[in-house]
Amino acid sequence: MDDRRFGIDLALEPSGGEAQDVRVVPPGDLATVRGADAAVQALTLRLVVRRGELAALGWPDYGSRLHELVGELDTPGTRVRLAQYAREAVAADWRVAEITQVTVTTDRFDARVALDVLLVGEPEPARLAIAVPIEAS
Repeated sequence: MDDRRFGIDLALEPSGGEAQDVRVVPPGDLATVRGADAAVQALTLRLVVRRGELAALGWPDYGSRLHELVGELDTPGTRVRLAQYAREAVAADWRVAEITQVTVTTDRFDARVALDVLLVGEPEPARLAIAVPIEAS
């Protein structure tokens, strides 16, 4: 795999809620992600960031509308909108050649949105997923 296609980035790990923290590896170095893993991390961040949140930095269309559905009732309509908002955000990224599948599963507290994404120049789809807090219906 050619790391130059998708670059190298600092590795992030969940630190509670939507927050992410830089991963540190012994003896205190910052961990990195490369290639397709860097692309998956970047696409996941695109889903977490609210669309328009980075407008002041020159990125008015970056992000997703998933935050609009936080706290919504778990209904078929909500699940359709979750899939639609995730698909629209990820499809806007230059690294994505095709979204092959979007699934939404729910439990009492969260909707899990998972996307299988064919990255530009990659032979196999990559999977990314995010949880969105919703209300049981």
